[in-house]
Amino acid sequence: MDCLLDSVRSRYPNDIYCHKGCDCGCRNLSVFPVEALSVFMGVQELSANTAATIRRRAKANAIWNCPLLEERACGLYLYRPIICRTHGFPLQTVFNGRPSIGYCRHNFKNSATIPQDAIIDLDRINSSLRAINTDLIRQMTMQLPARLSIATAVLLDRLPSLST
Repeated sequence: MDCLLDSVRSRYPNDIYCHKGCDCGCRNLSVFPVEALSVFMGVQELSANTAATIRRRAKANAIWNCPLLEERACGLYLYRPIICRTHGFPLQTVFNGRPSIGYCRHNFKNSATIPQDAIIDLDRINSSLRAINTDLIRQMTMQLPARLSIATAVLLDRLPSLST
């Protein structure tokens, strides 16, 4: 995913506005359990004080503020979910049977159209992510909901064990 996004960013450096400090899409979104586990693992890598701060924000449960945001930057950047990685980029999905492209209003401001090689097929990515998630869910001995908020992922108290 990062290679794909880096490729779009390198081909259109003057059209992609997204940068550190741009947090307009950083909301407490929902993620698949496999991504929640990535967030959980990222929190384990933090210092005790930083992890405690993020957990406090997660407990506040403010849906409009992602608990991972610290001074308008992601505190778990390397572990952030796909939805966070792709936010703002031109994403194509099918809505009511018709292709739809959404992207941040700050990106491609000076372009009449979005170049085809800048458009990311979100349905294909989500299909792959769902398949990986389904495989993980089958192996887990602990039940998790189909989607979890990022705050819930932060507040997981243990890594679910996998059946062997």
